[in-house]
Amino acid sequence: MEIKNVLVIKHRKFQKMCIPTFEGFELIFISDIMYMQADGAYTHLYMENGTKITATKNLGFYEEELCDEPFLRIHQSYIVNINRVKQYLKADNGYVIMSTGKPIKVSRSKKDELMIFFKMRRIQDKK
Repeated sequence: MEIKNVLVIKHRKFQKMCIPTFEGFELIFISDIMYMQADGAYTHLYMENGTKITATKNLGFYEEELCDEPFLRIHQSYIVNINRVKQYLKADNGYVIMSTGKPIKVSRSKKDELMIFFKMRRIQDKK
């Protein structure tokens, strides 16, 4: 079997994501990401264990990279792991409260998408 085909098969079972950093790269489980924050050309990834990783890719890169994962862009500067959101508050056009207690503002332009997501969940639960 050709080496490329072997690597493709192995990659399907690979459960980690490579995060490029200033020093090289870190391998992390996608489910361990709580949320991501834009910082110009960089992205700060806030992890479940409380650590922060600064990636040398912008937030748009991760929005595309994680399009099939449970992440939503709720603001120009934030993508959240929707499985780590514990509450939504209506005040000031809306905030999500992460499982750590961290509040993150929802932008006006992203609020409808977030509400549609939560309503979809309720519809699926009723079936």
